[in-house]
Amino acid sequence: MTKNYSKFKNRIRFITSIVMLVWIIFFVQLFTIQIIEGIDNPQGIREEIVKGKRGNIFDVKGNNLTQNLTFYNIGVRPNKIANQDALLKDLSDCTGTDLGIYIERFNSQKSYISLEKKTMNNCHELKLKYADGLVINQDHKRYYPEENLFGQIVGFTNIDDIGLSGLERQYNKYLEPKTGSRVFKRNGLGKRISDPTLPYDAPEDGSDIYLTINKEYQAILREELINQIENTEASSAMGLILNPQTGEIVSMVSVPDFDPNKPQDFEVEYQKNRLILDTLEPGSTFKVVTMAAALKSNISVTDEYNVEGPYNFHNIKMIEDSEPHEVLTVKEILAYSSNIGTIKIAESLGRDKLYNQAREFGFGSKTGFNLNLEQSGKVYETKKWSLSSMHSIPIGYEVSVTPIQIAMAYSAIANGGFLLKPYMVDEVKKSDNTVLKNEQRFRKRILSQSDAAILKDMLSYTVENGSGKKARISGWDVSGKTGTSKKIIDGEYSESEFLASFVGFFPKENPQLLGLIIIDGPSVDKNYHWGSMSAAPVFQSVMQRIINIDSEITKNKTNKKNKNKKSDPILIQKNIKKSQNIEMVEMPNLYGKSVMEAYSILNKKGIKPQLKGNGVVIFQSIPAGDKIPKQSICILKAEIKS
Repeated sequence: MTKNYSKFKNRIRFITSIVMLVWIIFFVQLFTIQIIEGIDNPQGIREEIVKGKRGNIFDVKGNNLTQNLTFYNIGVRPNKIANQDALLKDLSDCTGTDLGIYIERFNSQKSYISLEKKTMNNCHELKLKYADGLVINQDHKRYYPEENLFGQIVGFTNIDDIGLSGLERQYNKYLEPKTGSRVFKRNGLGKRISDPTLPYDAPEDGSDIYLTINKEYQAILREELINQIENTEASSAMGLILNPQTGEIVSMVSVPDFDPNKPQDFEVEYQKNRLILDTLEPGSTFKVVTMAAALKSNISVTDEYNVEGPYNFHNIKMIEDSEPHEVLTVKEILAYSSNIGTIKIAESLGRDKLYNQAREFGFGSKTGFNLNLEQSGKVYETKKWSLSSMHSIPIGYEVSVTPIQIAMAYSAIANGGFLLKPYMVDEVKKSDNTVLKNEQRFRKRILSQSDAAILKDMLSYTVENGSGKKARISGWDVSGKTGTSKKIIDGEYSESEFLASFVGFFPKENPQLLGLIIIDGPSVDKNYHWGSMSAAPVFQSVMQRIINIDSEITKNKTNKKNKNKKSDPILIQKNIKKSQNIEMVEMPNLYGKSVMEAYSILNKKGIKPQLKGNGVVIFQSIPAGDKIPKQSICILKAEIKS
């Protein structure tokens, strides 16, 4: 029995051993699967967001106005570092941060310590040395290398890289990258397991934006405005330069301004683009509205008006001129900026013609520029005019306009009568294709070519002989107009706060650049409150410096007409308009034609072409179907199509 019991006992031990072995094998396999490999364990599968890069913004010459900088946040886990002193020393050598700072921040009692935020040094070689004891996380930040120079144009983003102002906001949907994702595995020790079969949705970088803005022009304009603020003791200033043939904005400045890298350090008022978002009463620059309406009503530039003052308008207000005159022609009324003469012309026209002409120039309507929430201004319907409106509106009061509206109105005079839509974004482009291409766009024709030519001559006379003398550029025929307006302070027109302005373009026969200068609140003591004294000189300085650095402008220069020439170009243009013997031709449609074809067609028509670019025609300055005099000039823009 004892023998049988021993056999039974041995058998039990054997079975028990087998069972224990099976359980050991089972637990080892379970540990391997669940802990070590994590292959079939859903807890081992992870998904992470993969971000693309935000698109960048460039000026017309490819200069970066934005950058995406990579930063690193560095921390440590003290309990996983064998030699803490060595780590801190190595980290100090890598980042350049003083070792004492790290020693002060270090606290071995904590499970995690942040030692460095937003450093440019990744210190990845230390990651290999200290493994899990060193934590390095990558981060990104939008950076604006030009700082204040383009702050109001480019704008800035928030911490999540979403545009909050300027182009960053207006074109956010193009600049913003498409987020992707990556699925990966981790084992129970937290290590990644490479598996190319797992899903991967690649991110897509945002589109890049290419502007018409010229960095060199921008720097010149900003510098001259800042200098004039100091010289005239003004509170602020703004300026705008564009191509009047296309509507391309090449420079836009409002000072004081701000640095988009640290917007929180600047007043909100400095962050907005006043040329788009502010409205003002323009003063005498608005007088071209009256002159354009007069030409349409066949009032001659040689017609004379008695401008002796003061002029009592309906016993409401005494109107005076800054300089007294007796009799002036229409051309001289504009040149000497006579308030009395302008009002008398307006009286002869009536309310409706003035209102309609102001609206045709684009006043009271948005230009379509945006950047952000563009203002439309206000031109009141004639039924809302008061008894004083007829002596206020013709000389630029009782209306509110934006600076960019003024610039576009004068562009219509410069380019032969077309109101254009301004733009500064030339192209939105991904790495592999163009997403958006802005072309010059007409809003409408508002002046006949002959009336536009007369107004150009009148504005040229204003610069040569009238209030705009300080805007003259040696060797160039400049057209322009000064403006001075009282600011409204506490509901009353101030006698000490003024807006001084000048708007002009050159050369007269083929205008390439148009500039608007506004000085806000210049000193009255030295007569800086007059546009002729503070704004016109800035125009001259800015444009002269641009001419000096840009050979393309000089290359396209037209000779200034001889001042001693007896014939008056204004009278010549007026006679052309009235003559019944001038042969008129119909402008053909040249879009899509080769340059050679376009030249041949225009030569047969007796129209003079001026070409920019090569390839096929993508733009013509005179719309197809228009009736124009022979020898008219048509601007063509061409490009090579793939």
